[in-house]
Amino acid sequence: MQSKLISRTSLLAIMFSICATADVPSAPINAGAYGFTHNSARLSFKDTDNNETGFKIYQFAPVDAGVIATVEAKDGNDSYQYATLTGLSASTLYGVNIVAYNADGESSVLTKWFRTIAPPPTPAQPTNVGTYSPTNSTVRMSLLDNADNEQGFRVDDRNGTTLATIGASSPMASTGEYQYVTITGLSTCTLYTTNVVAFNANGDSEATEKSFMTTGCMAPEEIPLAPSAVGVYNITDTTARVSFMDNSNNEAVVDGFRIYNNDDNSTLASLGRDRYPNEYQYANISGLTPDTIYTLRVVSRNSAGEASAELRSFRTLP
Repeated sequence: MQSKLISRTSLLAIMFSICATADVPSAPINAGAYGFTHNSARLSFKDTDNNETGFKIYQFAPVDAGVIATVEAKDGNDSYQYATLTGLSASTLYGVNIVAYNADGESSVLTKWFRTIAPPPTPAQPTNVGTYSPTNSTVRMSLLDNADNEQGFRVDDRNGTTLATIGASSPMASTGEYQYVTITGLSTCTLYTTNVVAFNANGDSEATEKSFMTTGCMAPEEIPLAPSAVGVYNITDTTARVSFMDNSNNEAVVDGFRIYNNDDNSTLASLGRDRYPNEYQYANISGLTPDTIYTLRVVSRNSAGEASAELRSFRTLP
């Protein structure tokens, strides 16, 4: 009776042990690495079981980074699984462990080593940067293209603000030819120091520096004061003499005063600025029509505009 009891007890223990044993998946095999870039790699490995939930890829070199990728299991076994690893460092040797896993645990590891490649080069530095045709708010820039792998060129100011970009939307010159760009939206009378770089997906070239000054530093010219005290005398049938007081000193040198026929806005006479303001100016008008009333408009003028005196009328002799 005792032996039968022991036998039953042993049987129960064995059955319990069998039920408690974890059914972890078997390890994958045939790990491969390919498709290397400076920051990514592609892994492949063969699935040897059909009870895994998926696969985990642990990084242990150059540093222990834990799980860096997971792959969901496909149906069935004896098929290859794939994973793309990203965010890697260039020219670096990596060691990874690949495991299959399910609710009962993880398989033994499959180890794979691989090395990422060096990063592609950044473009060569542009040279011979020049600026020309400055205005109050724009400047034209030229630069020599020394690369054949750039996506474009960028012009930044010394604070890192981008002033202009020559890129896919702009006409691109060939290597050894000049590129051109018009920089707009600048401030009047301002010194700019710019950094010019060629760029591509891998970064910027070494910067080249160029300084330039926008124009418009002088205050805008003001319209001169209007003449006054307009007089007409020595009137004949076809001529008259006009006098007026010059009240300003900023009229145009060559064409600082005009005398208009106010009826048709034709110019009857023009004269340059006198050396001194607050003196009388004189002009002879000819080619008039006898026995005709004329209304004169005398103006002072410069590049900013004209200022008109009061109108003055007279009649030529018969």
